[in-house]
Amino acid sequence: MPPYIAPGRTMRIQVLTLPSVVVGDDVEEPFALVVDQVHDRIRDEVEGEKWRLFRDQCGARALLVTSETVEIVDPYAAAPEDPSLSALERA
Repeated sequence: MPPYIAPGRTMRIQVLTLPSVVVGDDVEEPFALVVDQVHDRIRDEVEGEKWRLFRDQCGARALLVTSETVEIVDPYAAAPEDPSLSALERA
């Protein structure tokens, strides 16, 4: 295994949907890319210009590259219920 691949971790690419832009009859659905769980060595060795080229070729508005784990949450997903709340508190 190459030394820059961390065992048990795989670099991921996620799409973060941004608010729609409406101009007249045109609707644009902008998005950002989130590349997480990137090994520090890869993140540091890949030049910023290559990351910008990747972003531009994908058509993304923004790009976040991090070694941390980022979970993109669906903005339309129902919030999980807090089991510590009573039925009256949830209503």
